Amino acid sequence: MNEWYYARGGQQSGPVSFEKLSELAKTGGLSGKDLIWNSTMKDWTPAEQIQGIFAPAASAAAVIPPPDPSNPYAAPTSAWTADSQISAGVALEEITPGSEPINVGACVKRGFDLAMRNIGIVLGVTVIGIAIIYTLSAISQGIGMAIGAAGSVATPEPPAGMTDPKELFIYGMQQSGGSLWFIIVSSLIQQALAIFLMVGATQFGLNLVSGREVSIGMLFGGGKKFLPAFGATILYWIMVYVGLILLIFPGIYLAMRYGQFMAAMVDRNLGVFEAFSYSSTITKNNRLNLFLLALLGILIALAGCIALCVGMIFAYPVIMLSSVVAYRWMQYGHRAALDYPGTTTPMLSKI
Repeated sequence: MNEWYYARGGQQSGPVSFEKLSELAKTGGLSGKDLIWNSTMKDWTPAEQIQGIFAPAASAAAVIPPPDPSNPYAAPTSAWTADSQISAGVALEEITPGSEPINVGACVKRGFDLAMRNIGIVLGVTVIGIAIIYTLSAISQGIGMAIGAAGSVATPEPPAGMTDPKELFIYGMQQSGGSLWFIIVSSLIQQALAIFLMVGATQFGLNLVSGREVSIGMLFGGGKKFLPAFGATILYWIMVYVGLILLIFPGIYLAMRYGQFMAAMVDRNLGVFEAFSYSSTITKNNRLNLFLLALLGILIALAGCIALCVGMIFAYPVIMLSSVVAYRWMQYGHRAALDYPGTTTPMLSKI
């Protein structure tokens, strides 16, 4: 007896019998676009392409696709086991950019599932990253307040007769130069640290989504890629801000088109402009969906803030992993959000 698996809305289910699939099709629990798989098939296939599922009468034996001689899953018997399937799994091939638009809901659900499945290490990385950034920010603010307080005592009053707002502004900047420079330098340091951690977090996310080994130490492993990532981030935000000034829409478009640059740099070891070019290529036919994913991420973040801000510890990794799933989806299609049937091993583990 062949065991069947199906994926609907990002939710993978099974094993079930062929009769159960037919019943789901009749009751609306399975659509023609939902994906079907069993051990005689090379890949997940839309249900509408499997003869007999939507027919009023057909036997399971009649509709099971004939064995493929080149099928790595084929076996002398009809029995299927998770171990044999995984060991025989074929490597995923990249899809044509834009040929398979991402499913926003499936990406978020996959991100949530992976976060819950690896909750310990995911929370560890999140808490450590947040703690480092907030600690540095608190120290900088404390020093800045001390410098500001000292400057307010030492700064003389403006000369008599100086009433022009521009002159008063310039005078104040001259008198508080030390405080101003500290603010600029501390802000740059904080941004640099955030980008350094983001490089490591991106590598962590790519490994987790792809079923590879992860560790908390990966958060601090972005040293070799830090400088190009820092430069690319500055260019990216300059580009987006200029676009936002130009009637907002151009900024949103540029953000969606080139927003995968960080993942591309970490994943493909690309240079700055190569990463922007790669992001532009894989986001074809997906920029609207990426915008919807970003909006959903904002809603998840707001929900985390409402939960006394503690929820942000859970919201951050879900948002980040959902974004990484979307990146992999644009490379490898819907299989980026699926496990091998009957297992918790991502199909991406074969890339």
